[in-house]
Amino acid sequence: MFNLKVVCPIFLLLLSSVVTFPVLAFETGGYVVQPAYDLYPEYSDLYFTPRSEETVLLNDPVPETINLSDLPLWILVALGVTAVSSVIICLCKCFSSSGLFLIGGFKRVSRKNILKNPSRSEIYNYVKENPGVQMADIGKCTGNTYKNLVYHLDLLIGFGMITMMKCKNTVRYFENSGSFSDAERKMIMHLKHGSDKKIIEAVLNHRGISRHEISSYAGISGPSVSWHMHFLVDDQIIVQEKEGTITRHYLTGHMIEVYEDVIRWVH
Repeated sequence: MFNLKVVCPIFLLLLSSVVTFPVLAFETGGYVVQPAYDLYPEYSDLYFTPRSEETVLLNDPVPETINLSDLPLWILVALGVTAVSSVIICLCKCFSSSGLFLIGGFKRVSRKNILKNPSRSEIYNYVKENPGVQMADIGKCTGNTYKNLVYHLDLLIGFGMITMMKCKNTVRYFENSGSFSDAERKMIMHLKHGSDKKIIEAVLNHRGISRHEISSYAGISGPSVSWHMHFLVDDQIIVQEKEGTITRHYLTGHMIEVYEDVIRWVH
């Protein structure tokens, strides 16, 4: 049910605005409609039909001044409603938190009702069941359009339901419930990247492996190994140790445990 204490002030504000708008129009003196000829003489012949005896519609009747007071009442009312509509919408949004339904039956999204939307709930559950998923995969599996995905994901992030992390040029989404530590999220993101997964598993199975050996085991060119390795070292997935002129690569004991804990989430 509508709250009359909230609805009545809004209705009175709308009514007073509609009544006072025509009065304000009379006081301003209205406005004048005039032809565009002679405003910019250099463009008149280029963009407008030149004045002549044949252009009857352009020369007769002679344009007359039209004031707002000459307009029909229904037009003035329409202008008044348009002028105050934005104010009314803002007021409705402010009062919606008290339970007042907005135009169209929508209510303000809150922490309590955020998952009552079927599409949003489906997106949240998919992210929960597929940690580190990309937006494209969410859209493909839930059937949501890009605009809908952006809207719902932004809401879920804003309310702290999910979080996003960037890895190289990709953005991945996780449930924001403490299910995964920062190290586990980083490991999942890299394992979901094909080349990174090959490098991590090559280092895991061959401790102290060199870049040349990683290239052979993973089937990736040397420059590509170096490029991917930069991000893996930066995220502390892999550590490097110098041995003469050769750089050795390792997974620490902690990262080995992280790998074993999250590998089941990587499909």
